[in-house]
Amino acid sequence: MSLQRLWQMSYDSKWIDVLRNSKHAIPLIQSFHLFGIVLLLSSIVVLNFRLLGIGLTEIDMGALAKHAWRYGTIGLLLAMVTGFFVFLPDPARYAANTSFVTKMSLLLVAIIFQYTIYRRAVRNRTASGDTHRRVLLPLLSLTLWFAVGWAGRAIAFLG
Repeated sequence: MSLQRLWQMSYDSKWIDVLRNSKHAIPLIQSFHLFGIVLLLSSIVVLNFRLLGIGLTEIDMGALAKHAWRYGTIGLLLAMVTGFFVFLPDPARYAANTSFVTKMSLLLVAIIFQYTIYRRAVRNRTASGDTHRRVLLPLLSLTLWFAVGWAGRAIAFLG
């Protein structure tokens, strides 16, 4: 099935048409999308700052990581589901938007990094031993996630 056919199915769907033409649906969905992003980024920032030795040093890393992963994962899932519903009413416009494609590419890289290399380092406490890893991993994580956010903001302004 081609992307063009998927786009056309989206434009022909009566359910999606209701979403597309509703005055309040997309702003409401975007509000939940932003809430998911806030949950995700706040947990990412807290965990990375802790790894950098900035704040919350009196809290056990294992306990902090457990809660941060939980809230971060909930935020990520919420942002992804609501983001899909923002995308669905006009997929061709988003797919043609360079900033959107950049955001999706960065999001994929950030998720893979966060749930493989970074998570393993936090679990093994490797990030707190070697100075390079202790600084490099959190900075790379923060850079990736904030780049996703910046690319998301650029969708509306740069195209």
